[in-house]
Amino acid sequence: MKKKLIATIMVLVFLSGCLPTSIIDRILIIEAESYDYIGQNKVYGTVVFQNNLSNGGTSGGGTPPMTTTMRSVSGMTYDGKSLVDRFQQASQRPARVGKLRIMLCDRKMAEHGLEKTLENRLRDADTGGDMYLAVTDGDANQMLTGSYQTQLPISDYLTNLIDQSEEQNYPSSSLHSILYSYFGSYMDPFMPMIKKRGKHLEMDGIALFKKGKMAMSVPEDDAYIFKMLYEPFNQGFFDYQYSSNQHIALRNIGTGHQYSVKKGNSFRPEIYATVQIQAQVRQVAPGLLKEGPNKALEHKIEQDLEKRACAMVRRFQEKGIDPLGLGDLTRSYTRYFHGKSWPDRYKNAQFHCHVSLTITQNGISM
Repeated sequence: MKKKLIATIMVLVFLSGCLPTSIIDRILIIEAESYDYIGQNKVYGTVVFQNNLSNGGTSGGGTPPMTTTMRSVSGMTYDGKSLVDRFQQASQRPARVGKLRIMLCDRKMAEHGLEKTLENRLRDADTGGDMYLAVTDGDANQMLTGSYQTQLPISDYLTNLIDQSEEQNYPSSSLHSILYSYFGSYMDPFMPMIKKRGKHLEMDGIALFKKGKMAMSVPEDDAYIFKMLYEPFNQGFFDYQYSSNQHIALRNIGTGHQYSVKKGNSFRPEIYATVQIQAQVRQVAPGLLKEGPNKALEHKIEQDLEKRACAMVRRFQEKGIDPLGLGDLTRSYTRYFHGKSWPDRYKNAQFHCHVSLTITQNGISM
């Protein structure tokens, strides 16, 4: 028994000696990467990395022992080839992706297809599941290497932008959730879209994929509608045009939904979504609100949200994409679900949406 234990310990010691070590001031830490599709299966790739340089100082005061700078490297490669491997030969030090926080691709790359890129990321054990993916309106390289009115590294700037947006009107999306939808049945992935405006970046809608290829997008104005059908949230903002030049801006303090399905195996399944919204008034046209309940106004907003939600789902059906996972939902409600015929039946499914809005505070009235 003792001999077996000693042999096991010796094996572990020898194996641990084979693992590569990564000393922080001797490696390049990649934090962001981008892909711009050139054509003919060629890609212009860019990586942004943290470069840590030891300057001979000490940590006990005075000169810092290490200086950190951000650098980028760009070049042509082929679709499906890892950017880390592509630029490794040009690096003075080993590159590591353990801190990779965001991957950008331009719209051409998204429409060409991200299958190879997603599968490469899946195979790389150093990639974190909380990494973000986004589609850019315009050149992804320029977005990563541009100058902005912030002192933050571009990786922090982009991830903070997406984090803040997902707390409000945008649905949650990470590498983990995208891969789950990509490889899952009866659902399709999505990711945020970002554009550059001057020296700022801003959200620009939601890119929807049919498995690995971008099929359509949801505009910025409809991101709230998508999120209310996708997940509960409590910090979204919604602007409703009551009439010409009369607007009311609402901040929801609680939004949830329930789904039910009838005749899931029929040629025309029926899917019902019930959405509950509690909201506060942030801005409103003078004289539009009165003290006490505003049932007529609430009813008009409910009808508008219901109409837009149903129209959005119809567009998904026409494109044959299911970013909301309605197919998986129908499967969970249907005994002996007929999965093979679902793609054809999905286009004929009847989607019904009922919204119940309660305005809990009207703000200060004059």
